[in-house]
This record gives sequence, C-alpha cells and structure tokens, in this order.
Amino acid sequence: MKRRNRLIPFLAFFLIKALCSLVMLNFYMGSQISIVKLEDSLSLMLHRDNHKVNGGNRVASNIANGSSNAQTESNSTIQKITNSTLDQSNSKHDHEGGMITPNLSDGTLQGKERLWDILQTRNVTQVDAEYWASIPTWNTILHNIHRKSDIDGDNNASPIIYGLETCEAFQNATSSNPSQRRIAPAGIFNTGTNYLSVLLEYNCQNPHRVEKLHGNAKRGHGNEWEVPWGKHSPASSRGKYTKNPKSTYTVDEVLPIVLIRNPYGWMKSMCRNPYTAKWKGGNDKKTCPQLKTKERGANSEEYNPVDVKYGSGTTHHKSLGHLWNDWYGEYIYNENAAKNNEKTDAQFPRLVIRFEDIIYYPYEVTKQICTCAGGVLGHRQDDKDVADDTFHYVVRSAKAGVGHGPASQRNGLIDSWTKYGNGDPKDAYSEEEVQIAKGVLDSFIMDTFGYS
Repeated sequence: MKRRNRLIPFLAFFLIKALCSLVMLNFYMGSQISIVKLEDSLSLMLHRDNHKVNGGNRVASNIANGSSNAQTESNSTIQKITNSTLDQSNSKHDHEGGMITPNLSDGTLQGKERLWDILQTRNVTQVDAEYWASIPTWNTILHNIHRKSDIDGDNNASPIIYGLETCEAFQNATSSNPSQRRIAPAGIFNTGTNYLSVLLEYNCQNPHRVEKLHGNAKRGHGNEWEVPWGKHSPASSRGKYTKNPKSTYTVDEVLPIVLIRNPYGWMKSMCRNPYTAKWKGGNDKKTCPQLKTKERGANSEEYNPVDVKYGSGTTHHKSLGHLWNDWYGEYIYNENAAKNNEKTDAQFPRLVIRFEDIIYYPYEVTKQICTCAGGVLGHRQDDKDVADDTFHYVVRSAKAGVGHGPASQRNGLIDSWTKYGNGDPKDAYSEEEVQIAKGVLDSFIMDTFGYS
C-alpha cells in the first residue's frame, strides 16, 4: 500500500511532463507546417534550378566570416521545392498552361522585366504561365502605388522615405560606441514588420559589431526583430515600457524603422485579422471597417470607437481611421513643439517607410535604411541561398504561426506583387465610405506618403 502511494506522485509527474512535451511539439509543428505549406504552394508555380545562379542587383559586401540566421529560409526546404517541381518542369508546356520562361519575343516579359530580374536572383528559371499572367506590369504597379505627380517622364518613381534628415543625429548620438547601434522595425498590425526584419537580417550588417564579435555576423548584424518597446506599441511607450528588460542596449541606440501602409488597404486587412483591436462590427466583412455607427451613416457625428490592447497598456480611439492617425502621429508629430512649423520635427531619430515600397523596392529601401544606421549592405557569407554579392530578396511569407491568421491569408513576395499592385485599395469601398474616410484620415500624413 505504501509502495503504491509512493508511485502515484511519480506517475503523475511523468504524465504531466509527457503532456507538456506533446503540447510544445504540437505548437512547433503547427508553425513549421504553415511555412512548408506556403513554400509548397509556391513550388507548384515556380521551377527552381538548383545548379544555376543568375545575377541580380550586385552589392559590395565587406563583412567577413558571417553565419546564417535560424529564422531564415532553410536550404533543405528549398531543395524539397526543387525536387518536387523538376518532374513538372521537364514535361511539355505551352503558354496556355504549365511552365514558361518569360521572354520579350512572345511578349510574356514585356513590362515585367524588373520583377523577373528579382526572381532570377532566387534561381527561378520558369514560372507557371497563368500565375505569371496575373502579375501586373511595372507600369500598372507604379500607377496604383504612386500619385501621377510622383511618376517622372520616364515612367519611374522612387520609394518615399520620411525622416532621412535624422540619420546624422542617430550616428552622432552613437558615435562613441558604434558597435551598439541597432536597427529595429516598428509598425501597427498588418504593415509588414516581419518581412522587413528578414530583409534586414539577410542584407544589412553593423560592421563595428561584427568586428567586435570576431566576424560573427549571425550575432553581430545589429538588426533586432522589433523596437524595445514593442513593434506594434505606440511611440509614446518608448522609454516607458520594455518588452525585454534584459536587453543590453538603450532606446537611443536603436533606429526605429516605422512601416506605414495605405489606410484604405490597411483597414481591410484589419477586418480580416484585427489582432488585439476591437470595435463594433469588426466581424462583419460586408460593412467593416465601419468608421461611423451603422445606424447613423455618413451624416452622423458618432464614430465607431476602437480599443487596442498592447503590452504597454490599452489605447482608445474614435474609429479605426483615427487609430491610424493617432498611431502614426506619435512617430511624425512633436506634440511638445512650441511653434506650429516645428510640429513635424522629430522627437528622436527614426525613418518612416511605406509598406508598398518594401514590396516593390526592397533593394532600394534596405540600402537607404542600412546607410542611415551606419551599416554595410551585403548578405552574410554563409548565405548560400543566393549568389555571392547578390541582394537576398525574400520570396516566401515572413509570417508563421497561428498569431498571424490563416496561412491562406499570408502573402509571399510574388502574391504580394499581384495583390497590392493590381488596383486602388479604395475600390473596395463605397463612395459614402470613402467620403467618411477622407473626413477622418490625417491630410498631412496622407499627402506626405503619397496616399489619396
């Protein structure tokens, strides 16, 4: 009897431990499966030639003896994609279906040269014909993400980066110990912060920090996953709240890279995946985002309030549109400015970059960010996924795990080209909804970032 009593606690401990292990394994496998599913869906559309590496944007790399980041795409996954598509690509295909190599002679490459150059750096030699046809031309993309006034006579436009005048201040403030410099993304939900993090980790390193760590670029690249106060938290949390109290750097040693997105597209994304934001009618896909109370309509002065819970606390806003204003206003406006003409002077160094530009100008944007922080552009030497001295374009989705919504709603780079370049996000709204939004959205922020 006594022996049985002694065995019960032991068996209970063993069962609890086994159960915890199963739960952890299930969570891990769930996150990994979501990535594999995304890659597998891409493999049906792309043919990867694992033996041929094509050149792309060449960049000078002065970083020595680097190593890979565990959060990046694995070579084994890429090999699986290659093997799964070889049999498909070796069969006979034509333009009505199957795999093609876009070219100018048959018109399949016309207007998409820039996009094809990006894919070639990732060893892509063929694409699914129907899938490729759905991708808009560069001209279409430009006119959907830029105002006409921002497109020059040669039908070109540049990414919009706000706050470049603060780069010198950041480098000066960290000049006594440049190895402590960090770059970290920030942005409200659904603005591509994960994608930017991966871009930076692949392509930008702090040379002072790499040297300090004896060439270990894996530890020394200087790119953090998020700002110390939390990437989604408002700027007012800076210096007041820290997600990781054990961090070895201060807020002044971090250059925030703030991602902003066209509010019309952003609000619809919030309807699909609101994260911790809550408002009445948020689950009604037909009427969401519903900036004003449904019963009152456009003439109502009653807005539909939104509450958002962050690690630093909960904030309250008049509507989803006001949330966009309030969140970005804290990074753009200086409420302590004595004069109106100083209202947009930065309270601390930061860059504000458009979500649309990291999708269509990843090389140009990453280069500007890296230079601003005193970094060196160039992927780590152990990154064998692209050719040496080639910019590493991130093709797969940077989101993984149940916290980011269904895998079917997460976008890799190619899906994003189609999704965000084929139309004006305002087209998803009625005229009444657009007029309500225009009355809400901050005109200075809208104009500064080329949104209308």
